[in-house]
Amino acid sequence: MKFHLLFKLFFFITVLKACESSISYNDDNLNIYRGESHNDLIFEENINSLSDSPFSFIALGDSYTIGEGVNVEDRWPNQFVNLANENGFDFDQPVIIAETGWKTYDLLDSINQTNFSSKYDYISLLIGVNNQFNSRPIHEFEEDLNKLMDEMNRIKKDDGSIIIISIPDWGYTPFAESVEMSDISEKIDLFNSILIKFAATNDLKYVDVTEISRRAINEPNLITDDNLHPSKKMYLEWANKIYNIWID
Repeated sequence: MKFHLLFKLFFFITVLKACESSISYNDDNLNIYRGESHNDLIFEENINSLSDSPFSFIALGDSYTIGEGVNVEDRWPNQFVNLANENGFDFDQPVIIAETGWKTYDLLDSINQTNFSSKYDYISLLIGVNNQFNSRPIHEFEEDLNKLMDEMNRIKKDDGSIIIISIPDWGYTPFAESVEMSDISEKIDLFNSILIKFAATNDLKYVDVTEISRRAINEPNLITDDNLHPSKKMYLEWANKIYNIWID
């Protein structure tokens, strides 16, 4: 009888030690014990990988954004991205929705017809010169800007950023030689005052490239061969100013 009890006790102790040796109290097990499920860990890993992904950037506008008369790499959005990357920021190449001759409502129509598969970290808006050139009403410009704001908010990430860029002054180009320069400048200033107010109302950053454009009358290398649109050199000056205000 005693021998039987001693045998059972020995068997119990042996099994207990075997179980203890099979349990590893490393950090991975403790994570699960703390309630961090496998899915939670995968989710955390995905968040970390997302934070390391390149910034996305979409540029909205007209000929000044699509870069009429210059190579793709010389457009201001492309030069801006290169500048940012050179300074340690990781940006994808820009997505551009812009065409020569577009007015605010043309841009709106194109955005509404685009199926966006993702949202953007950075959005720029440079629009209005064709509204001014075609003598469109200023109230129409204001109304379209508010609609564009709704669309930009729709395609912007929650922590994304929007910048408003002023309308360049085409009155200071050889193209406008037969037109009264002061008249054009006065109208451009009026449209830009609407943009300044729009940016302030919506708490957006605003950058003035108009003064750079007005140097073109004395600096021919700031204009392309069409005597109207900015050259690579002017776009680089824009990119630097936009970067310094928006990113740096």
